Amino acid sequence: MITIGCGNTGAKLALMFDKNSYVFSTAEQDTNNILSSGSRVIVISKEGASKRFSIGESIWQENEEKLRSELSQIIDEKVIVFSSLGGGSGSSSLAFISNILIEQSCKVFIIGILPFKREVNPPLANSVQSISSLLPIIDLVSVMLFDNERLIKSFDGNWIEINKHIIRVVDYIVNLLEKYNTDDYSPVTLDQSELDSIIFGGGFVDFSDTFIEEGNPKFEYGSLNKETKNCMMCMFVDSRIQNHEKVDEFQKILSDQIMKFGRKIPNARLIPGILRGTVKETNSEEGVTDRCYFTIASGLSIDGYVKKIEKIRDSALAKAEAYAAKTKKAKIMSARNSRLLDI
Repeated sequence: MITIGCGNTGAKLALMFDKNSYVFSTAEQDTNNILSSGSRVIVISKEGASKRFSIGESIWQENEEKLRSELSQIIDEKVIVFSSLGGGSGSSSLAFISNILIEQSCKVFIIGILPFKREVNPPLANSVQSISSLLPIIDLVSVMLFDNERLIKSFDGNWIEINKHIIRVVDYIVNLLEKYNTDDYSPVTLDQSELDSIIFGGGFVDFSDTFIEEGNPKFEYGSLNKETKNCMMCMFVDSRIQNHEKVDEFQKILSDQIMKFGRKIPNARLIPGILRGTVKETNSEEGVTDRCYFTIASGLSIDGYVKKIEKIRDSALAKAEAYAAKTKKAKIMSARNSRLLDI
């Protein structure tokens, strides 16, 4: 598996996830930040994108052959790409990188970080244009969004903890079997190819650790419905339970949940499994301690995502118009960029 980081934030997250990541930079300041950590960085440009999507897009267009050369050895691989959607260079890189990797028979999983509202423009506008650039290939790449607006509230503005949370969730998803599942007995096993088919199945991806016996999985934007394409429901049974007959009893509990949620996602490929590991937190309001659940869904209906992005678009356009009215000399976005915001 290959990890790529684009822009300052993308580089930071990628290196937290994998110290051997490919890191792309278009700004000298970002390059210096990364080099100071002792990591290798691929410099595409030194001028930077001035935090604007259109400038970043021009940089990647002008340096597409160089980008292709740097990515030429990544063939038929699973690739995770980290990027902020609010910056200029990272947000504008995603469509370019994805298209090249798709041509090289790679499976791509994009981790995009949405800006918080107070970042205003250009970050809000950049995020909308970035997602808009991915929609034409949304069936060919997987995209998972993290919303800084929500994370700031959840972690009281602690950016260190926010970044750790993002990496922890991505690590759960990607390394669920390799790192978090033990070799203890399970009556319903899962294999890596099944997990990969969910993660890299294309479309929007989301993750939930809701205790599904007590409620529906809580996702960032999406929900399980008839448009969901892929869903994996994993029950973790505490590895301290060693009696096989006792473990077998959990299969009925899981089967009941699969039957319940199967009605909600009649057109999806639903993969159940019982994994083993030390259960520390279950998220059960009724005090269940011997099991917990992870739900991973991909190919989620884009409706919830589009509604979210439409709100960001409207806010970005309103702020841009107010800015232009105040200055009366310049616009923060060109007419072309304003049209791009209308997704």
